[in-house]
Amino acid sequence: MRTTFHSLDTVCFRFSQSGGTTRQERSPNILINLQPRSLLAAQFFIVVAALAIIRLFSPDNTGLIYAASFAFHAINLTTYIFRRGNSSDFAVQTTFFRCVAISILAVLVSAHLELATLWYALPIGLVGFGLHFTAVRALGWTRTFYAVELGEVQPRPTDSFPYSHFRHPMAIGSGLEFFALSLMAPGLHEQYPLLIAGHILLTIVTALVEAFDIHVRDRFFPASVGTLVGDEAREAVDEIRQWSLEHFRAHIDRSCSMHRYIKTLPDEIVERINRIRYADEVMRVIRETFPAATLVPLPMTDEIYLSRYNYDRGGDQGLFDKHHDGNLRFMPGATVVRSLLYLSSADHLEVVFETTGMRHNFKTYEFGLLDFHKELHWVDGCYKEGNPPRLLLKCNYYVDHYGFAPYRWLGIAMNLSIFFVVKAAMEYSKSPRTIPQRLIG
Repeated sequence: MRTTFHSLDTVCFRFSQSGGTTRQERSPNILINLQPRSLLAAQFFIVVAALAIIRLFSPDNTGLIYAASFAFHAINLTTYIFRRGNSSDFAVQTTFFRCVAISILAVLVSAHLELATLWYALPIGLVGFGLHFTAVRALGWTRTFYAVELGEVQPRPTDSFPYSHFRHPMAIGSGLEFFALSLMAPGLHEQYPLLIAGHILLTIVTALVEAFDIHVRDRFFPASVGTLVGDEAREAVDEIRQWSLEHFRAHIDRSCSMHRYIKTLPDEIVERINRIRYADEVMRVIRETFPAATLVPLPMTDEIYLSRYNYDRGGDQGLFDKHHDGNLRFMPGATVVRSLLYLSSADHLEVVFETTGMRHNFKTYEFGLLDFHKELHWVDGCYKEGNPPRLLLKCNYYVDHYGFAPYRWLGIAMNLSIFFVVKAAMEYSKSPRTIPQRLIG
């Protein structure tokens, strides 16, 4: 499989598959580390907030009843498709909102109950409940709540009843339960015509999503460390470092960090930087992690960075506190990889890559690669006066997993817009003196 490498306007070249890699091995349980509890907590509060908003704009409670009734279906579908969180938190949320939905149905059905229908509706409901209950028992509590899909347990076949006779007994049981309720309370259809029909439809949709295993793959790029070993690359590093320390001499002794976009530098320096940011040692790791993807460099965001340990609650401090570089962690089909290419570094500061579970003290000629949006990281250590300047390149590469050009350009546009807004805010709030600067910093 070849990986296609695109520039923003034309195909530059295609990678070969030769060579090794210095990337550290990824833990087999890394997906569990990538699923923070905060995601499900946020989902829970989003649902609650949505219900409150619907209540404000639906005085007759119709919208609130529909939304509260269907909330657990939405949680089930989003958890299965996006596969974030853990089974324990998911179980609490979906059970809570399922109880809300059942309570609403109990109140409404009791108000429209026709006793004459119980002789045939009740047996259907009991069959559905029995099928549902035995399916949960056969599958087990954790596997019922997507523990396999969330990467917590290994998949195994379930051959006991009812799975020995039905492919989706839980969905069939739920459908029979809702159908029985509709038979018990025919008048409910007149007041809320979409309520029970919606439950049945969403149950079918969930079953189809599970049957076809429709989900968004979490394409996390684990952080890695490497070294530029080629003579050409090291010569380019030396030339760029020498030029930069002379050209940016006025910034070396300042307390603030310095960022300059590479595109603003002289052409001969940009040409030397290209030898490093597109070096095979750097690109090979991305290529081997995502062999079928399309890679698009983002040279308009690439920077040369003079790092200063400026801990003053301003724009620089965010570079040393725990942080993600980007906030598009939930965009499917795309990954942004950032490279940190060290032109000069001889201090004791360590970069901690918490999501991957590694840390490293980078030296001259070394480089690090990380997931721009998903890697929680920070700089650890104390800056000591007199150490050589900490000078590096920050370069970014957009990885398109779908190969669909319109979606690719949409993703790039979203990344660029957020990048430049955040960068402007950081520059504005360096060494803050005014209240707006402090608030933004």
